[in-house]
Amino acid sequence: MGLFDSSHAGKISPIQLKQLKFWVYQTLALDESIPVSISQLTCTEPGCSPLETVIAVMTQPPKTYKIHQPAVKIDQDDVVQALSKKITEG
Repeated sequence: MGLFDSSHAGKISPIQLKQLKFWVYQTLALDESIPVSISQLTCTEPGCSPLETVIAVMTQPPKTYKIHQPAVKIDQDDVVQALSKKITEG
């Protein structure tokens, strides 16, 4: 299932996707040369919404962050909280 699948209610616009990536770069103080991938996947974990957003930062080694909600519902606070939590957990 892709982020841009028009048959899905969780469809995210290119503008929203760009905003999410901006928040990731800003929160992690990433250099623009480091690729960031944002995917929306079906969540099978108990208590998780049907869709979760996965953020992959292609550092060495790559880092992955999950936000247990569809990408269209994510705001800057959600990104900061998810990325900060992963950073402090190591």
